[in-house]
Amino acid sequence: MFVNFALKVENNEYVLHESPTASSVSDTITYEQPLLERMRLFMRIEELMHRFRFSLEGKSGWETHCALTTLIEVLDLTNRVDLKRELMKELERQIANLSHLISEPSVDQDRLNRIINQQRELIEEIHTINGQLDQHIKANDLFGSIRQRNAIPGGTCDFDLPAYHFWLARPASERRELLHSCSRPFQEINEAVSLVLKLIRNSAEPRTTVAPQGFYEQALDSSVPWQMIRITLPSDTPCYPEISAGRQRFSVRFLKPGDMTQRARQCEQDITFQLACCAL
Repeated sequence: MFVNFALKVENNEYVLHESPTASSVSDTITYEQPLLERMRLFMRIEELMHRFRFSLEGKSGWETHCALTTLIEVLDLTNRVDLKRELMKELERQIANLSHLISEPSVDQDRLNRIINQQRELIEEIHTINGQLDQHIKANDLFGSIRQRNAIPGGTCDFDLPAYHFWLARPASERRELLHSCSRPFQEINEAVSLVLKLIRNSAEPRTTVAPQGFYEQALDSSVPWQMIRITLPSDTPCYPEISAGRQRFSVRFLKPGDMTQRARQCEQDITFQLACCAL
């Protein structure tokens, strides 16, 4: 089981802190902005796998279809980049940074070693995934047909793919078992992605910040490997942040969506929010 930690930068050095477990109460909403392409990839994988698992638990054919089309999105995303290599590189980078804390007297060494050992185990698990991640699906003729037809709007109608609609009418447990089998490599990859992102998210303690008239700007220390900006607002806040970020600075505009039918306008009042600049 993963133990939450915060690794925050103090005087340009990483310091390990225990972080409280995230609240499950939905009284706040958090917006995240990745600062690196690798983080963007991992966050997209995480989002798609959340959607896949949610749809997979459903019993209806429509929910199975949603799970399958989401899995196709995962395939399309991972075909553009060597996800296994990127993930192992990030795990190795994190291990190297965490290892610098082994001699730090203020750090809980047992917990630190458990995290590092978990990361090393995940690297070994990724090494054991033979071949391409989508080889299980490529070998399935039905999924190949669905993937091809899915690019066409409405291309999976019953007159296009009668075999698919026959399968969607099978018992939910049977459909779920097949999807579990085909998605297994991605489930293993997602375990590592979740750990990587959890450590990064816990690498900074949020601080209360004010955006005068709905605008905030901050410079970033170029000597720190910033990876993510996180902004947290109460759920009833009548605006949302639009984040623009580069290597040296970022800015946030808080916008009022109105009735969602017209272009959003920047807030005119000061907005108080929680800001975390994450780096590990």
